[in-house]
Amino acid sequence: MQTVVNGVLTNYEIINPKQTNTLVILHGWGSSISYWVPLTKLLTPKVRIILVDLPGFGSTGPLPDKPDVPEYTNFVRNFTQKLNLKNFILAGHSFGGQITLDYALKYPEDPNSIVLIAPAAIRERSKFAQAKIKLAKIIKPIFVLLPNSSFEKFLGWYTPKDYSNSNEYQKKVLGKIVVYNLKSYLGEVRVPTDIIWGSEDFVIPNMGKYLAENIHDSHLYIVYGANHLIHFYHLQKLADIINQIIAKRYV
Repeated sequence: MQTVVNGVLTNYEIINPKQTNTLVILHGWGSSISYWVPLTKLLTPKVRIILVDLPGFGSTGPLPDKPDVPEYTNFVRNFTQKLNLKNFILAGHSFGGQITLDYALKYPEDPNSIVLIAPAAIRERSKFAQAKIKLAKIIKPIFVLLPNSSFEKFLGWYTPKDYSNSNEYQKKVLGKIVVYNLKSYLGEVRVPTDIIWGSEDFVIPNMGKYLAENIHDSHLYIVYGANHLIHFYHLQKLADIINQIIAKRYV
C-alpha cells in the first residue's frame, strides 16, 4: 500500500485490517518492512499490525534536505495521524526504537504504550570506547581472518559497515542520528514502556537495564543468547514477548 506523508511517497502494509487494536512497527537502520513480515505471522490475529518503510529505506522516498531524528519522528506522527490511529502500540527496533522513544517524549498522548527493541536511544562513547575505535583502525586487517562478528563485538555499537553500506542520502542522515542522544530525557517518558534486549547485543551493549532503571513505568525483557538482530535469529521468542505485551496493554 502507498500514501503520501510529508510530501514523500510512503510504502506500508496492514495485517489484520479489520481489528481495532493496533501495533505499529518501525524497522531499524538499513532495513525495511520486508524483514518484519515473518514476525507478523507469529503475532496474535487479534491486533491490527502496521509496517511502514521509513524514508530513504525500502520503497519509501527520502525526506528533503538532511533530516535528523526529529524529522523522522514528525514523519511517523503524520503517518499515524493520516491513518487516524489512536491508542496504538508503537514499537521500534534500533534506529526505529530511537524514533519511537522520541515520539513518546513529544507526543505522549498518542500511543497506548511503546516497545523499544534494542533501541539506539543512548548515543555515547566512553573514553574506553573511543580508544577502542582508534585501535580498531590500526588492527582492522587482523579481523579479516576472524569470524564476521568479531569486529562488531570488539567495537560495540560503533559499526563502520553501517556507513559503508549506505547510499549518499543515508550517510547524511547517519551522521546526525549517531549523535542524537536521548539519555537526559529518559526520566520524562510518561508512556508505559516495554524494553526488549538481547543478552549478546554487541552493537548497542548493556543499555537495556539502564533504560529500565531510568524510564518510569517500564519493564525489561531479556532474550538470552540473542544479538542485536533479535528478529532474525530469535523470531519465535520475540513474537512470544510481543504477544505478552499486546495482551497486557489491551486487556
